[in-house]
Amino acid sequence: MAKNGYKVFDSDTHVGPDQDIIDRYAGQAAKDKLKDWAEFRVKSSRGHTHYTRGARSYRRRLGLAKPEETMSKEYFAGFTGPDTTRKPGLNLDADVKARLADMDFEGVDVNFMLPSGPWGAFTEHPDVSVEMEMFRAYHRWLEDYCSVAPDRLGAAILASGRDVKGSVEEIKKWGKSKWAWGVLPYAPYGMPLDHPDLEPIWAACEEYDLTISLHTFTAMPPYAPGGTDNWENMFLQRSAAHPWCGMRNMASLIGSGIMDRYPKVRIATLEAGHGWLPFWLARIDEHAKTIKSAIPPNLKHLPSEYAVNGRYFQSIEVPEGEKLTNAVTDMVGDHVLMYASDFPHAESHFPETVGLVLGWKHMKDDTKRKLLWDNCVKCYTRYPGK
Repeated sequence: MAKNGYKVFDSDTHVGPDQDIIDRYAGQAAKDKLKDWAEFRVKSSRGHTHYTRGARSYRRRLGLAKPEETMSKEYFAGFTGPDTTRKPGLNLDADVKARLADMDFEGVDVNFMLPSGPWGAFTEHPDVSVEMEMFRAYHRWLEDYCSVAPDRLGAAILASGRDVKGSVEEIKKWGKSKWAWGVLPYAPYGMPLDHPDLEPIWAACEEYDLTISLHTFTAMPPYAPGGTDNWENMFLQRSAAHPWCGMRNMASLIGSGIMDRYPKVRIATLEAGHGWLPFWLARIDEHAKTIKSAIPPNLKHLPSEYAVNGRYFQSIEVPEGEKLTNAVTDMVGDHVLMYASDFPHAESHFPETVGLVLGWKHMKDDTKRKLLWDNCVKCYTRYPGK
């Protein structure tokens, strides 16, 4: 499939899955231990079951002294896509064919999928074996889900910073599966991504040719760095926490010398925007010179050089627009940025996200093709349909 002559690889999409579905793939011991968490098992307005912990209310409007109890729990104004007559399927994690139908409708060839945010709740369970069993169940479910269309659906293996040994075992178990294109690390709150205890995970990523996929909920809880420091206002939280999370995570890995230690490893920063990338590279380059004592003494290159060496990739947020995207590619090259929609979340502009990018008339055709397809394929080299 191609839309207007362009193949489309969406580098950042999401899938539940519903906890009721995952329970079918999970061991009984873990499910028994989750009985103590019955109060945290909730249903969303769309009927999806999940566990949630430590959620903030974010019900304060700017200009008011305190949160409003009457404000809707649905933080977003509603699905933001311009075509309100066609929303994504209501239960995409139960019916893979519904997801494929939505992809066909919008003109998307490939989805790289990440689990939706509430999955981070398991990183708070006092028994790490519960977290790991839920991750294992998720991987078993992905094996079935993605097998329906292995050339169109891929996902990340989940890795726990609380159980590095168990995570490496999962990477070895699933690392050659058709659906496994990356690794999503969940570090417990307060654990730096550059912590040496995580080294076996990065080594396994290189061994199995899996991209380190840094999403904005990589560290849970809270939701994202700064996520609890926005005065209970969702406008500030969504605007500020995502970019800062991406900036912090990529700088910690690049600055720690991971690309020297693992010369084939790739890093992708997802759902954090992209307009900040040039200024951030200039800033961390400067501080790599002026605050040398805070980074390893033997880095072979400046941070910006690692970011443009062909092994670092970053997804775009389409609303940042054509001018800003062209400016970023002019400054860092057209081989770094990847198309992304955040499908099927409310911030996605489904079914018009692809069309918005295709309408960028002042972007070079070659740059657009790299953005929509080529860079994603280079990032997720285990994608079987390339």
